[in-house]
Amino acid sequence: MNLLTWDDILTLEADRPAAEPFVPLVDLPLVVLVGLTGVGKSTTLEHLAELVAFSLLPNRRALTDHIIIAGLQKADGHTPFPVKDRLERFSYTARYRARHPGGMAHALSRIAVHRHRLTGPLVFDGLRGLDEVQAAARLFRQARFVVLDAPDIVRLTRLLHRGDSFDQAQTRTASPDGSLTAALLNIPHVTEVFSPAQVEQVARLVQTGAVDLQTAASRLAIIIEERKNYDSTAARGFLTDALPPHRVLVIDTAGHPASAVARQIADWLYNSEF
Repeated sequence: MNLLTWDDILTLEADRPAAEPFVPLVDLPLVVLVGLTGVGKSTTLEHLAELVAFSLLPNRRALTDHIIIAGLQKADGHTPFPVKDRLERFSYTARYRARHPGGMAHALSRIAVHRHRLTGPLVFDGLRGLDEVQAAARLFRQARFVVLDAPDIVRLTRLLHRGDSFDQAQTRTASPDGSLTAALLNIPHVTEVFSPAQVEQVARLVQTGAVDLQTAASRLAIIIEERKNYDSTAARGFLTDALPPHRVLVIDTAGHPASAVARQIADWLYNSEF
């Protein structure tokens, strides 16, 4: 895996072309991973690197920091500063989408890459939601899309156990009777995404000490807020309906180990001509 850095990337100014040896990303064949938090994108890429030589752009998290959040902070008259709480980050990205329809796809279209630093397919991780994939399909005419999907409870379980310090969100967990289940059910909009039985399942993990209450509440809030901001079902439906089969691959990661998902992607890339 060839990890591209910001030294390999140029952020384009409006209406100004990229200077050699940089090439606008919109003019290059691109493989875009599409999927919400916890579908297995990062793990799949680790396995894919064992099968395919490819160049990997800075991921969604890095582009959000470098282009979206920093740009909005500068527009607000602030010196850019880190934002770690994921609910606050969702607020920034929602503001960016309001200004720039397409959100992350728009941010991605603003960069150019050093042509001599590329090895194999160029990959980006990743896009989410209908607006982003619609914009990407319009802006990146040569792009292929790999849609990774998994049920919400599977994604939540992965978040609860992956120990990523990035998965932080401030949320309250008060309960009048001290019940763990009641505390989790008090999280705003939780029953719009998870059934009472699924919330009870999470409460049992807290009760057994497998995860602490604040971590469980934080991960639940992340999944809920992400669902409010991005419709993964609509995104998948648009891509499969609007693009020819050779440009879209859909995989349910709940039913396959990451190594098998990577193998399927590698075979698809090998058989799909750019």
